[in-house]
Amino acid sequence: MSLDLDLLTTFAKVAERASVTAAARDLNLSKATVSKQIAELEQKLGVLLFARTTRLFSLTDAGQRAYARAQRIMEEAAALADEARETREVPRGNLKIAAPQAFARLWLADLLPEFIRAYPEISLEFGVDERTVDMVADNFDVAIRIGTMPDSSFLARKLAPVRLLTVAAPAYWQERGKPRRPEDLAMHCCFRYTNTPNHSLWRYVDGEGNDLRVRVQGPITINGGEIEMPALREGLGVAYLPDFLVCEDLRAGRLERALEDWRSPELTLHLLSPPGRGKPKRLEVFADFMVKKFGGRPPPWHV
Repeated sequence: MSLDLDLLTTFAKVAERASVTAAARDLNLSKATVSKQIAELEQKLGVLLFARTTRLFSLTDAGQRAYARAQRIMEEAAALADEARETREVPRGNLKIAAPQAFARLWLADLLPEFIRAYPEISLEFGVDERTVDMVADNFDVAIRIGTMPDSSFLARKLAPVRLLTVAAPAYWQERGKPRRPEDLAMHCCFRYTNTPNHSLWRYVDGEGNDLRVRVQGPITINGGEIEMPALREGLGVAYLPDFLVCEDLRAGRLERALEDWRSPELTLHLLSPPGRGKPKRLEVFADFMVKKFGGRPPPWHV
């Protein structure tokens, strides 16, 4: 048997006021509605809750026991409502975040102290992985993803553009020569990064918008761009990697770009969250923090 909370609310008010008329006035209901709800609750419980006379409306023994329980239920319901309100209005609690491993290490790690100092009542739980996690099955509150988002019920907030760059060590280019056109990459030793779409087909667009796809080959195929970085710096091959991963090596001269007149399709850094209203305040402040840090143009990894 399930009991409607509205019936318990009406019962508790009548018991408190010892009057149908006064309870109806407090609840902004008609006397007939209040009387009907009391009769319905008595029928569901199978007991008489009130002893009724022309002048007296008092609780029976069963009614007194029911009133004590109803009060506890109403207190729990009020506490639940207060907790839900605080969840919406106060940034606190655990926030479970999915993020690509390389991006988390290079761009999120240094920001965490600032966020934690600003929101000491939020605890962050990170799941860092190069694979795309199932947010529902793995119970994540928010995910940081890079790419083109497919149609879905999840809410995707754009943070910053991400470009794929063709890079190698200066020693490699000196030995093998820089490609003049994307087709020239077929003659080079290329490291394939499986977190890019069609990782053996590198895609380029020229200044006139012409699209070209080049099939590449080489000794390394891996889903973690950071793992191929030592071999790349040693001059053992060419890579097609996100700019946030190679920007510091480019600025330091450890790597050099090629095919700069050809651009890759632009990807986007997204913040993904489940649909629905009433999102926890902790998720809202984390999203705003990410927008503040990465939402400007150009992004901090732009080279």
